Amino acid sequence: MEIKKISTEKLIDLNKHPRPNSFEEFIWQEHIKWVLKTAIKSAQKRDSHMWHILFSWPSGFGKTTIAHIISKQWNIWIKAVTWYAISKPSEIVSILNSLESWDILFIDEIHRLKPNIEEVLYIAMEDFVIDMVMPEWWSVRIPINPFTLIWATTKSESLSQPIKNRFIYNFHFMDYSPEEKKILIKKYLTEYKINFDDTILSHISSKVDAVPREIHNMCIKIRDFLVSRNEKTLDENLRNQFILHSKIDDGGITPLHKKYLEILKKADRPMWSKAIAVQLGINEKAVEEDVEPLLLKLWKIEKTAWGRVII
Repeated sequence: MEIKKISTEKLIDLNKHPRPNSFEEFIWQEHIKWVLKTAIKSAQKRDSHMWHILFSWPSGFGKTTIAHIISKQWNIWIKAVTWYAISKPSEIVSILNSLESWDILFIDEIHRLKPNIEEVLYIAMEDFVIDMVMPEWWSVRIPINPFTLIWATTKSESLSQPIKNRFIYNFHFMDYSPEEKKILIKKYLTEYKINFDDTILSHISSKVDAVPREIHNMCIKIRDFLVSRNEKTLDENLRNQFILHSKIDDGGITPLHKKYLEILKKADRPMWSKAIAVQLGINEKAVEEDVEPLLLKLWKIEKTAWGRVII
């Protein structure tokens, strides 16, 4: 089982790509940042731990980034663990026992944890103790150091209510506004040393989904496109060439999204995701998690009791 323990002093070295290292660098989610700053300041003044935090929203919105920013701003250690590293209660017990006072335990994709592992966490989160069942079937309660649990999930609806109730802070990330998208595009293009005119930002912004990771990915593609042509300036002509080269439509629609819509249009009837997946040549999970969210967000399709339909 792999546990990553990261010193806050080393975060900048680990983040060679443009990953924010402070709340000031993190564009967007102003309310969330304000609440977290308040929680950190309170913990510092009380000389105590922060209470537990739940982050929810689809992948790519910066949940992991904010967890590491909290660690750096508070100047404490963070242990990052993915759900697949915890397959049985003894493993979460081992992790909890390894925590030092006020450490942050960050678990990604928490909705995938098994119920019996959640049960171990209930009392650990509230009372900072672990109930150990001994071979003779009697139990002993072991105290652990106070810690802060930060959970990230892309499916908050899959979490049980008892576990949700144990989080003092529950944040649901929101989409970027058009202006915030342009600010982030400008930030990344500048960091990748690409020259551009601000008037070009709106057109680029219209071609990408309002997801930080997708925005970053597009800026990397723009950089690679320019480098391959020995160019350093993104002018209108090169912008149009890039859009044509990438085959991206407004909103971030890709050829895979277009093929999905073509299948529905040709069928002229509601279809289930499994049938669409077969025609796309990908699995059903990929359709539901990688293709449909953007189409739903852009009001291109609708999920009905009879299947997916074009709006």
